[in-house]
Amino acid sequence: MGRRVYHMPFSRNVRPSIEQAKFLQRHYQECRRQGGVLLLQPENILSFQLMVLEAAIKKEVELSDTLLQMKANFFDEYSRDIIDESDENFSVKFELIYTIGLQTPIDYAPERWAIIQQILGLVAKYAVKASRHLPKSVEVYMATQSKRPRIRFLDKNASDQVLGLVVDHLCQYGLLPGFPVSRLSKQSRANIRDYITNPRPSREVASSVEGSDFWASSSQSLLLIRGLFAGSIHDFVFSKKRWRVNYGLDTTREPNTRLAVPYRAKDNPSQRSEFSQPDVVISLTLICYYYGGLTDEELFLSLCHLLKSDQAYGEYQSWVQSIENLPEAFRQLEGVNITDRQLCINQLFPHLRYAKGVIDYFLAKIVFTKEMKEFPHKLSASGWDLGRIKKLPATGFSGTNDSQHVLPLTVKQLDLPAQKHTNALVLDNLMRPENSATLLSTQDSHSAVWSAMQLLELTVKMNPEIRVILDVGAQIIDLSNKDVAKAWLNLVQAKQDIQAVVFCDDEDELSVLDRQGHIERLQTSPFAKHLDACLVFLDEAHTRGIDLRLPQSYRAAVTLGANLVKDRLVQACMRMRKLGHGQSVVFYVPEEIETKVRALRTANSDSTVDDPINVLDVLAWSISETWIDIRRSFPIWATQGNTFARQNDYWESMCQPDGEKAINKELAAKFLEEEAQTLERRYGLQPQGSSFIDGLAQSQTQCYERSFKDILSSAT
Repeated sequence: MGRRVYHMPFSRNVRPSIEQAKFLQRHYQECRRQGGVLLLQPENILSFQLMVLEAAIKKEVELSDTLLQMKANFFDEYSRDIIDESDENFSVKFELIYTIGLQTPIDYAPERWAIIQQILGLVAKYAVKASRHLPKSVEVYMATQSKRPRIRFLDKNASDQVLGLVVDHLCQYGLLPGFPVSRLSKQSRANIRDYITNPRPSREVASSVEGSDFWASSSQSLLLIRGLFAGSIHDFVFSKKRWRVNYGLDTTREPNTRLAVPYRAKDNPSQRSEFSQPDVVISLTLICYYYGGLTDEELFLSLCHLLKSDQAYGEYQSWVQSIENLPEAFRQLEGVNITDRQLCINQLFPHLRYAKGVIDYFLAKIVFTKEMKEFPHKLSASGWDLGRIKKLPATGFSGTNDSQHVLPLTVKQLDLPAQKHTNALVLDNLMRPENSATLLSTQDSHSAVWSAMQLLELTVKMNPEIRVILDVGAQIIDLSNKDVAKAWLNLVQAKQDIQAVVFCDDEDELSVLDRQGHIERLQTSPFAKHLDACLVFLDEAHTRGIDLRLPQSYRAAVTLGANLVKDRLVQACMRMRKLGHGQSVVFYVPEEIETKVRALRTANSDSTVDDPINVLDVLAWSISETWIDIRRSFPIWATQGNTFARQNDYWESMCQPDGEKAINKELAAKFLEEEAQTLERRYGLQPQGSSFIDGLAQSQTQCYERSFKDILSSAT
């Protein structure tokens, strides 16, 4: 192009002074004069926009005016946007938040997490029981190391049954402290049950519960439990989220946090994203530590804190009373000497690492008290702001049109005639006879949940031979990419034509492990030109964007997993660049997905349950997951759209008679949204339907009110 490339690494961490803002202004003016190309991330431009408002709210008048003029005269007036991967950048999942004000503890702390800790214990207890008669609906994986069940509800019926049993327990025995219902009358407990499980209980039930003496003493607990069940918080946590795939811990994040954060893919934390709903954060964080355990340093922190407390001996007894095989010397707190670090690490900590009492103590006393805080207000921007109509048109590029129904209304998907055949061509290549589906339920396994080693052993036995694993379904989560490479190479020792395994390392670089155990970057290794001597493993995060010129005869195993939409599946399969021209794939169908595929096929055809599953069935299921994902996105899409429409009026009102734009604190304050909420506001029965629970339906209603009916109906 012969154009100079400029950069804009702008974020909230960049707190520009007036002089720095004016330097940026001169920088952008030079870019405009030179006809340059400004390279930036979407969050850079949204952060710049929010910085204008934040500076005005803080009465930094000169700074806010300088930034506003840059936005108006450079970004809005003279720039033309070229947006790559526009389906991701316009996604409802992309939203930038600036929290405003002083942090305060969340409402009803610390009882809030104490109650959730008790309820999660009940969920584990009743999920294990339910899995015995619902083995295909309740996934319970007993990890040998932690001895704690990893739980997931695979359908709505399972979620309703398990959580219903938990509610029955709560309404019969109650919780201490906060929910002492055991002495209430049978009718009172029935009303409470309806109140905490029904998003819209009858007026009679609501009046009975909210007018009772029990409400006067336990309203906060009632509202919290109502949010967990009627608000579907725990249904969401156990049905829609997978540990280490959709969420987990991030030990490298700055500033540091021990709370659960969203993941983009397996073992791939989103760099700056956070969960905004406090009870989701508490629940997911607890589950992270229940499944992953405490580190040695976290155990030392817990013991040091315990030794300084007034109830140290009693608390320690609650930790160890249910721990089996604990050496007798450690049964009493007097036997613990934290100055002998090696003794603690080698003999005590293996028993405490996964103990629920220790984890609950560590999180309650050390993590939640420090980190579970809320800000009173926030400023937000989303993909709608990127698609704002400006003087010059914007052009976006995307490899899919699946998300066209949830694009901002100012953005239109263009299906060019020359490319209309591409979707059908890819699907046609996948439906060729050399591609197939393998049901994991028919293999020799004693569990519905397959380990990484079991999948690798199956892969080695497959005929025709498989030399590529595309784990787009995130089925391999108990081994790192390097460990998968080592294990796979060990399993094919007899095959002398296989010399190495290609995988992506922790820095997202293609690497290669050879038979001598040496690891180096693929690009600089001898195997770069000898991929025919390599196996290839690509984890979920790298099943798009990686380009390898693999031999024409290569066959790939493609894993399926929950919520796998068609675009992600097809993108993964297209790592096989010669698919349909020699290369082929076999889909690994776990029992969870097999159940869904069969249910979908039976509902839409004359097939019987026992008919074999083929590639067409897999593609039909993935397309149905795409529509489910779109329907799930509509409330967020509508909320972001309404926010954008309201804020757009405020931006327009900044125009002055002379054509310039001006902002003051009063106008900027109109952009503020409420962030911190009481339990009453979040989960209570609001007359205007403004609670969190009512809001689940309210956003979709607003879609209709804004004449989005044609879009909604096309997805139902």
